[in-house]
Amino acid sequence: MTAVVAAPPPGPTLTVTVGPRNAYTDPESGLRYYVWQGRDLPSVTSIRRMAGLPHGLHQWAIGKVIDAAINGHKGIGERLASGDPAAVAVIKHELRMAATAERDAAASLGTAVHDAAAAGLTLDEVSSDIAPRLQQFYDWLAKSGAEILGSEFQVWNLTLGYAGTADALVRLRDGSIWVVDYKTGKGVYGEFALQLIAYLMAEFVGNDGVVDDELTGHLLAASGMAILHLGGDGWEFRAIEADAATWSAFRGLLAFAVWMKDHGTADSITTASRRSEVVG
Repeated sequence: MTAVVAAPPPGPTLTVTVGPRNAYTDPESGLRYYVWQGRDLPSVTSIRRMAGLPHGLHQWAIGKVIDAAINGHKGIGERLASGDPAAVAVIKHELRMAATAERDAAASLGTAVHDAAAAGLTLDEVSSDIAPRLQQFYDWLAKSGAEILGSEFQVWNLTLGYAGTADALVRLRDGSIWVVDYKTGKGVYGEFALQLIAYLMAEFVGNDGVVDDELTGHLLAASGMAILHLGGDGWEFRAIEADAATWSAFRGLLAFAVWMKDHGTADSITTASRRSEVVG
């Protein structure tokens, strides 16, 4: 049982803006890119999407579509029987949305918690679904004594070619500096480490084409990375190992993602081709 903290303690909290600056989303692919002095760089989160879904998540999404089709089969059948092409289009859209509806709802909740913390709202000022996790954030902040050096800051690695927005950079009581990512979903998954290590290994912090020297210094001095999981009835600060294998895995993921983007068809890598003769 954690103590109830009705208001944020003194000091900095999260700073959240609506959508990252210096970034755009490709309307065709839905992937996000950051722009640094005219150079487009894939975002850390988009890199994971570019390389494909993990097998388990892929199977989970398929299962959600199957469930939606089976549970709604009567209504779907009746609508299809009308023969209306518009009804078919709507049903297809609904089934596609079923694959990500639960995940999207969880993401919206996480965003709402971040926004409430950024505004310094009390528990009485937020809805009942946000309040428990907001309480846990304030409780962690108070118990850990963490000093938030930066929040929602953009990191860049021009050598490897990626960028992203990290949730927080904090200094703990022992003086150590950590890159921290906030999660409000049901679980903490191994692939989160790939996102964290990308932030940790960035070359600098900056915005609008200008390097933030102070925050860059803090980032380069960071010695750890962690997930702060905010549940409805507790929080967990989970230190994640930043080892060579994880860094190698992210770089491999980046290389694969960029290669797939550049070579969507075999045309760009075909050096010669021979076709059979048409007979008749």
